[in-house]
Amino acid sequence: MSNDNPTYQELQNEIIKLKLELKIQDKMINTIPNPLFVKNKDFIYTNCNDAFASFLGLPKTKIINSSVYDIAPKELADKYQLADCELRDSAENQTYESRVKYADGTLHDILFHKANIIDDKNEFYGIVGIMLDITERKSSEQALQESEKQLIELNATKDKLFSIIAHDLRAPFSSILGFSELLIEDAKDIDELETEEYLRLINTTTKDTLVLLDNLLNWAKSQTGQIIFDPQKLILSSIIEETIKNSNSTAKIKNISLNHIQSDEFEIDADKNMLKTVLRNLISNAIKFTKPGGRITISSIPKQSQVEISVSDNGVGINNETLTKLFEIDTNTTTKGTAEEKGSGLGLLLCKEFVEKHKGKIWAESKRGEGSIFKFTLPLSTS
Repeated sequence: MSNDNPTYQELQNEIIKLKLELKIQDKMINTIPNPLFVKNKDFIYTNCNDAFASFLGLPKTKIINSSVYDIAPKELADKYQLADCELRDSAENQTYESRVKYADGTLHDILFHKANIIDDKNEFYGIVGIMLDITERKSSEQALQESEKQLIELNATKDKLFSIIAHDLRAPFSSILGFSELLIEDAKDIDELETEEYLRLINTTTKDTLVLLDNLLNWAKSQTGQIIFDPQKLILSSIIEETIKNSNSTAKIKNISLNHIQSDEFEIDADKNMLKTVLRNLISNAIKFTKPGGRITISSIPKQSQVEISVSDNGVGINNETLTKLFEIDTNTTTKGTAEEKGSGLGLLLCKEFVEKHKGKIWAESKRGEGSIFKFTLPLSTS
């Protein structure tokens, strides 16, 4: 305006100009695709854009002059009110994430950016805020983390495979070759008892290597999705008895007794080959860490919709540090058995994978010097 005493016409022109500026500002605000809102010092909504109204699924007339308690559930309103109070009492801007349900019922990850409005007296006047939908970004971050996790697991799988091929398979074949060459080259100088000892060592080493090869083949198939999961109705006690029978020859070498505590006959839904592999590996592991003359017990207890199967021994036990890493693929440390038996740790990894395919769990309990109990769960038959 041209002077301190504007004419009526000048005032009218100024009003028209202000109205036009407000329309422009309103247009600019509504052009912003992100929800935007303004609250006064009492946290009452005084303005918002179309995106905010669309987000709430309410007309602006229902939002303006309302509080957050009028448009949101109390639990969520309490959270937003607390954030507004913290912003009011702080000179800083405010940024935080929240999980928000849109008007259409979908859940979104929202990043809130809010700032204080200060009047010319330097007093709190209100709040302006904008909401950024970061759902896609969060999903991308989660997918990236999952890909990184899978890559780490693949590298660990590769390292484990190369370690087994380079060391665990090479060593037993070297032993078999060494003993067989002694028998061939010094056959005339070796007495009958020594020959029997060499043959026994060759036989034991061959059996252990066959188990390792079987585990390696099953594990490789499992990693590449080549194993078909074929659950059937099985009588659990029959599978346990069959596995014990096949493991008895190894146990007899160390004079270890294998005992099955019979429970009521009941059916389970399980893949027969996978179950045999799990039981064989757990029994073999127990034999390995039980001293000559020891005892191994296999038992099963039904619990609601599952059965808990346990393989316990009175062997040397496992220390706490090793116990927490038994089923981790990147754990490369293995312990020799009571008769210097070697292992790759692959059997327990295979047990974990096969049990989890049945939606079951596997774990171990142990005290150093007192023995160990390996337990796993499988689903009972539903019919």
